[in-house]
Amino acid sequence: MKIAVLGSTGRTGMYVLQRGIRRGDELTAFTRRPQLLENVTGLKNIVAGDALHVSDLRNALENQDAVIAIVGDRRLPVAAEITGNLIQAMYESSVCRLVCVSSYLLGSTRPRVITPFFQWLLRHSLADRFAADQLIIASKTDWTIVRATRLHDKPATGNVRLQTGEHEFESGPYEICRADLASVLLDTVTNQYASKSIINVTWGQNK
Repeated sequence: MKIAVLGSTGRTGMYVLQRGIRRGDELTAFTRRPQLLENVTGLKNIVAGDALHVSDLRNALENQDAVIAIVGDRRLPVAAEITGNLIQAMYESSVCRLVCVSSYLLGSTRPRVITPFFQWLLRHSLADRFAADQLIIASKTDWTIVRATRLHDKPATGNVRLQTGEHEFESGPYEICRADLASVLLDTVTNQYASKSIINVTWGQNK
């Protein structure tokens, strides 16, 4: 499958590239820092550009089947702006399938350790991420939003729990490694039952 990956040189994006190449997907990496991919072999294409420019996104989406988007920055809330540009570029490029990473904090009250101070600290990035999610939901794309719990770089386990967005996880762990999240994202691209859905993801076996 031909998949464009936005945020490809970020911490999660690099795992998506590694695992997608291993699976045999034809990946196009879109990035402002193409030099970080000089030693990555197996990519179909590398497109240098800035997601703040629709024309750059169109270049990356040419002849693609789907998009995996991992966008957002706690220091610079631009997820909503980038998402709006991406949706426009998808329309113009006739690409329908979109899988986008979001935050489990947007629809959850668990775990209880999430303090009001922590919510306040992340208020700008969460508001930006919420606005981006709303743009996706209102779009005409074939979208899936994947809301992940706390991310880290521990080794992959292959053991994940998935829950539809209207349901919270009733118990922990409320964390998942980026490698396992990357596998979920790649699996979700071809999952027709995930269309127009919000999916929560964390570690642990589904019961």
